[in-house]
Amino acid sequence: MITLNKTIRLFLDSIGRRDEYEFYLNKFQEEHSACFALLCPDAGSIEAGAEVLAFDLHFLLRLELVPAILLCGGQARSMQASLAKEPIFSFHNLASGEANAFIRKAKLDDKVPVLVAEDAELETALMELVPEVARRVHFIRAAGGLRSGSGESLPYVYTHRENPQPLETLELDYPALGGRLLDARPGLHLSITSPINLLQEIFTVKGAGTLLRKGSEILHFRQMDAVDRDRLIGLLEASFGKQLKNRDFLDNVAELYVEKEYRGAVLLEHHPAGLYLSKFAVGREARGEGLALELWREVCANHASLFWRSNAANPFNSWYHQQADGEHRSGRWKIFWRGVSADTISDLIEYCCFREEDFEAVK
Repeated sequence: MITLNKTIRLFLDSIGRRDEYEFYLNKFQEEHSACFALLCPDAGSIEAGAEVLAFDLHFLLRLELVPAILLCGGQARSMQASLAKEPIFSFHNLASGEANAFIRKAKLDDKVPVLVAEDAELETALMELVPEVARRVHFIRAAGGLRSGSGESLPYVYTHRENPQPLETLELDYPALGGRLLDARPGLHLSITSPINLLQEIFTVKGAGTLLRKGSEILHFRQMDAVDRDRLIGLLEASFGKQLKNRDFLDNVAELYVEKEYRGAVLLEHHPAGLYLSKFAVGREARGEGLALELWREVCANHASLFWRSNAANPFNSWYHQQADGEHRSGRWKIFWRGVSADTISDLIEYCCFREEDFEAVK
């Protein structure tokens, strides 16, 4: 990873947690596309936020991350004229080809490359550019991420399954466009944000916009015979950042929910008070994609009674608080429950307090 001077470090600290932005910096710098992301602004975001966008992109250049901007359709030239007031941008007509060569030259000149395609629709241009030019696409609109019809911000919108809430009226059908892009070019990262929230969207797990995703395939097992134990253990140890003391603890698992590619899993064990949620793991690459919520919904749809414990310092506890009927603090543990009878709460608290650790202590 590049050496971050004090000024850059302080600015990144104001955006999000250090472990998160360092993870994303490493991830982006290891990718081998022509640029690390394509930014697709709407006219309103350029009119209202060209200076903000230029500031953020200048910061990305200092991090040795070069994005490319894509301007399409009838408003492309007017958007170009607005961006041209900022000296950081360099422009290229996409119809003339040589996009990669132009991007390489812009990098050498310490400029942000802008690809202009006034005679092409956004979808057509993106199909031409991804994934060779970039594997990440951030749609930037003045209104920011998508909202429900009632005005609630939506961190995730599914493109291949029904969404829990109806969407606001959109000037561009982003979910439909995202669905076609994900079908034709699997593995893309697609999100929608505002100019002012772009860096937070890029460098934090939670993000600051809406992620477009197909939706995960969650597998449900009631016995471990059909489970790939090595992949599951790899997920658990990578997610928790610790080595397991004894892999045989998996023999106690009664119910297992795992994402098809083993990017996330929930392990449940039998207990008289209800099912004990032994492990809730999401791989680092999948964090911020909504996989944790998909796993949780699947578990709760099938099991009314659950309880679990979490380290009191776990930043995820605020989310657990929202999901639980009750909680109790005991030493280093926070104990949560939902759907359990009141006369079993003292027993489940005792169980959680005295249950041994499954992972080795971090040295």
